[in-house]
Amino acid sequence: MKFIFRRIAILVLTLSAIFTSLLFNGCTQLFNESTQAVKELQFEDYMLQIEYVDNFKIMQLADIQANTSEKCDNAFIDIKKLVNKEQPNLIVLTGDNVEIPKSEDVLYTLIANMESLKTPWAAVFGNHDSEGVLSKNFMAEKFIEAENCLFYKGEQGVDGVGNYVINLTTARNKIAYSLFMLDSNRYAKGGYDSIHENQIEWYERAVNKLTELNENKVVPSLAFFHIPLQEFIYAKESLDRNESEGFAVFNEEVSPGVINTGFFSKAQELKSTKGIFCGHDHINNCDINYQGIHLVYGLKSSKCSYYNSSLLGATTITLTTDDIEIRNSYFE
Repeated sequence: MKFIFRRIAILVLTLSAIFTSLLFNGCTQLFNESTQAVKELQFEDYMLQIEYVDNFKIMQLADIQANTSEKCDNAFIDIKKLVNKEQPNLIVLTGDNVEIPKSEDVLYTLIANMESLKTPWAAVFGNHDSEGVLSKNFMAEKFIEAENCLFYKGEQGVDGVGNYVINLTTARNKIAYSLFMLDSNRYAKGGYDSIHENQIEWYERAVNKLTELNENKVVPSLAFFHIPLQEFIYAKESLDRNESEGFAVFNEEVSPGVINTGFFSKAQELKSTKGIFCGHDHINNCDINYQGIHLVYGLKSSKCSYYNSSLLGATTITLTTDDIEIRNSYFE
């Protein structure tokens, strides 16, 4: 009897161990699948899309710095004239959209004016946007609520507010181009901040995911953010040595982030991003093809804050299946 009981006990323990193992492995697999699903959901959370047509036109507006002055009211009149003339498919604001806001009214005025253009628009933040009474999160919520605005706050755990992708998708649901919108943050010790390392990691994951979605072909892309990279300095030096093509009007020193965190090198490595568009330095303007990537200072788009009267307007980017055309559109 003791022998039989022992055999039964061993059998029970064995079956219990097998059941426990199966249950643990099953739960682990279920957990992993659930975690993967959450990750994929998070990825979709920061991807938007808009219909792509050939000769798709993007208008970059830089450093509007909207405030309550009459000069800013006139800026929106000038912007509307340019939009009516160029008929862009998408407008992108590259930061310092409002100037140290003292109330919500300035933000509401900016949004109302952008909405009046009846054109899809997107935005990233600059260093001045959240220096007043408004937080980036508050402004982001208001952007999201606007009917024509394309904006996502971005993936949790990644620095900044407003790291997201806009996919330009054809009628056959193919991604023709991707637009990376990035928060270049505000200030760091000794000067301006940069795109942080975890944002670069996010950018790499996004490029790789888009490649996967595109039958393992790299999707061409553009990147928009406020504070220029240190490579803008090197590009100007290269242009001066006739080693790069393009044009440049630099009326002030480049004010990049104090730390080079490697975004440009990563863009070169991934071979997706064809152009990087910034603002920040109001009286600089350039399009330099530096080591295969266009580095562009957009024209300042208002007379708010300091400006050069000959460098006011917008930067227009036209996308075709084969090429990218970048040109200035000046205020009249």
